[in-house]
Amino acid sequence: MSSVNAQPGDAQASEPATVATEKDSVSGYRPVPGDDSSERDGSQQRDELPAPTTMRGAASEVFRVALPLMVSTGMFSIVLFADRTLLGFFDGVSMSASMAGGNLFWVLVCVPVGAASMTGAVIGQLIGNNEEHKIGRLLWQSLWMALITSPWFVVAGLYAEGLFTFAGQDPTLIPAEATYLRWLMLGGLGLVIESALSGFFSGTERTSVIMWVSIASGLLNVVLDVVLIFGFAGFPAMGITGAAIGSVLAFWFKVVCYAAILFKQEYRERYGMRSGFCFDMKVLWNFVYFSLPSGLMYLTEASSFTIIVLKIGQLGDIPLRATTMAINFNMIAFIPLVGVAIATSVLAGRHLLQNGPAFAMRTTIAALLISLTYSLSWVAMYLAAGDWLLSLYRLGPTDPNSDAAIVIASTLLGFVSAYVVFDAVQLILAAALKGAGDTWFVLLTGAIVSVSAIGIGILIDDHQDSLYLWWWVITAWIWTLAAAMAMRFISGRWKSMRMV
Repeated sequence: MSSVNAQPGDAQASEPATVATEKDSVSGYRPVPGDDSSERDGSQQRDELPAPTTMRGAASEVFRVALPLMVSTGMFSIVLFADRTLLGFFDGVSMSASMAGGNLFWVLVCVPVGAASMTGAVIGQLIGNNEEHKIGRLLWQSLWMALITSPWFVVAGLYAEGLFTFAGQDPTLIPAEATYLRWLMLGGLGLVIESALSGFFSGTERTSVIMWVSIASGLLNVVLDVVLIFGFAGFPAMGITGAAIGSVLAFWFKVVCYAAILFKQEYRERYGMRSGFCFDMKVLWNFVYFSLPSGLMYLTEASSFTIIVLKIGQLGDIPLRATTMAINFNMIAFIPLVGVAIATSVLAGRHLLQNGPAFAMRTTIAALLISLTYSLSWVAMYLAAGDWLLSLYRLGPTDPNSDAAIVIASTLLGFVSAYVVFDAVQLILAAALKGAGDTWFVLLTGAIVSVSAIGIGILIDDHQDSLYLWWWVITAWIWTLAAAMAMRFISGRWKSMRMV
């Protein structure tokens, strides 16, 4: 099939990667005939990223790229944990409100964030296809896409209280939830932009940059939490408002850091940051075609989980507080694996074009083994020391509701133990599929499984003692996703897909 007639997603598995240097389906332009500068630049990047030929080599490569990302995403989970725990020390109601408010915030921003985060996977394929000179133009289109979404964040902030009222939340929680959401929406655009910019560093496998920026941002966030929640250094105690302000400032801090690094002369010239500054509808459309399913998948999963949280919230403060406690420890185990997933997506995409499907598969299996080892260590921790972990919530001032919630949370950690390994499986395999370009399958499958799980839960919910019912729904949902992603990966249809 010629490049003139090709549509996004079309590819021929037998076509060598070098043929794609003549195509313009991603960038909208071709190298000037006789000018081999772009080819030399691409070869330089490819030479810097050799292909492992053994499973040990693949695991080492995944670990090299993923470790800084694990630290980065792990820092995010620590900040989120600290945020909610500090709010628990300040006011138990604020901790519950931050759970519901934070989940709704993610639902409202996850589509543009998920789409923007695909820059890393597409950049990985550009490098594998010897086209790194096109990276700057792609990155600019992702930034234009982010700016287009900004009015949405304003509207969502204005109607925050109505959203929680419509969701049937406990009236005692709505004022705090709405306040938290309104402030977070001021950082929504910053979160989208930093997701796009960080994709450059993951796609070019400079993940240590992401790690250090995330550590700096996380430390800033925690310091601001302490100062603004409890009132230090001349600031008044602002409680949940202070927690939200700290998060917003941390989002924009990362944007400033990434932008400052990206506009170094080294990157401006090598990756076409200056020459790529334009609005290119062809590049933007191709990027949206492959990235939008990723964002919609985030929306599907986030919406489903938020519905579950809101349903639990209708049962009262204690069930919601117990759920928040258990999810906090679940997130510490899960979020670092997002770093492995990002590395899997980038490496699988690069190897698919640069070295072939066998290398992409080896990379995915290596990432899966790393993730399973990590997840199983947490299962052992939950089962052997769950009560000790939850005792952290007794370090601050407690009330009868907190004590009751801790007892329930101990049981909920048993559910986390039952699904956390399967969560790792579905996360890594979905990342590999998206790295290859199989984004629409990941979306459609995730949507069907999520809607089915929520629908079944609603049908059998007795609206009384249904806390454990909804935790069974979460568990079955993740088990099913893992099975679906495994079957798709084994089928091998992703091996012939391309995003560039």
